[in-house]
Amino acid sequence: MGEYLQATPIKPIVPAVFVYVTDVKKSVEWYCKVLGLPMPEKTREDIHIFDLSDSHCSNIFLKKRDDVNPSSEPIFSLTTPDNEATIQFLTELGAEIVSKDQDVINFKDLDGNILMACSI
Repeated sequence: MGEYLQATPIKPIVPAVFVYVTDVKKSVEWYCKVLGLPMPEKTREDIHIFDLSDSHCSNIFLKKRDDVNPSSEPIFSLTTPDNEATIQFLTELGAEIVSKDQDVINFKDLDGNILMACSI
């Protein structure tokens, strides 16, 4: 990485992404399926943290909100080596595919949050 232009106490690291959901337990199950992660033995009702630090990624925090206002754009991106297999997998999970092109698939989680999977 190049030199910094000015001194700052803020590091250019994104350690966490927050996803607001109405039902943490259902969302944990859905995200476990999407991410290929095992179901945790216990799940809190207010928040769940997917610790992805071993994969050099940001952690994903599922945070309970009574009212979720999903963004009209993707809130984070996931990587896929095979877009066609990903579309088939997401369709089988019942995820709504919002848009797709040669490299990018936008889809919704259970609360309508738009996520991206890309092969770029």
